[in-house]
Amino acid sequence: MWSQADHETLLLTLAVAESQQRLLDQLVQGSVKTLTGLTLWRQENGTLTLQGWSGTSHEEGKPVPLPGAPNYLLGWTPAAPLPTSVQAMLGLRLLYLDVLNEKRQLSDQLSMLHHAALTDPLTGLGNRRAFDAAVEAAEVAQEDFAVVFIDLNGFKALNDKFGHALGDSLLRGYGVWLSRVTHKRAQVYRLGGDEFVVLMRRTVLSPEAFSVWAMDRLQIPFVDNVSAAIGIAWRHECEDVQAVLSLADERMYAVKKAELPTTATHERRRFRTSN
Repeated sequence: MWSQADHETLLLTLAVAESQQRLLDQLVQGSVKTLTGLTLWRQENGTLTLQGWSGTSHEEGKPVPLPGAPNYLLGWTPAAPLPTSVQAMLGLRLLYLDVLNEKRQLSDQLSMLHHAALTDPLTGLGNRRAFDAAVEAAEVAQEDFAVVFIDLNGFKALNDKFGHALGDSLLRGYGVWLSRVTHKRAQVYRLGGDEFVVLMRRTVLSPEAFSVWAMDRLQIPFVDNVSAAIGIAWRHECEDVQAVLSLADERMYAVKKAELPTTATHERRRFRTSN
């Protein structure tokens, strides 16, 4: 027998339950021994799927559809009347939890899609979209950032000789190396092919000192006959933000075209970057 007070308290408890299991447990606990066991089922395309149970492990009564939520069926024991209002509240809360779950799944899928849209699938680094977004953020913050454009000399020959698997491994490894040596100092991106970009948004180094650091630390230390051609440009050198990457690209290409020995190339890059 359900008292009015017990009935109202149970409805309020069911209305705020945060999971299917909590709903079932609250219904058994709040029924004041009227119910000893519950089994919840969901029907999809003519197939019943067990969703959960609470109370005793005895076989519950024949499942009946819940009002307002016909896909959900509830069986209970003993076979005592269960107020329609309680069944209706249970059904409404189950539908609400379904909506929350779908919303959570959609949000997770959207986050995954957003991440994929900004991530290079081979290296896991940010891609060109991510780089453009970071540059825009730096521009909004009015930061004097540096862009380091990197192209790998000798990569095509290695890729052609040993195959794409080794070439891909090199690109991934170099991406890890760049992320490691620039940790907490800069952001690293792969634009495609063997082209990488490092965005230095905050540094205590002067442009000249930064150039020396970049030429020394951003080289490839682990592969013979493959090196990094590097061009550096600063925001204050260009009239607009779009020109910074282009300037860094031009300086990188000039270094690449010159094909100077390592020491001479290093000095040439220092001179070009500081003027």
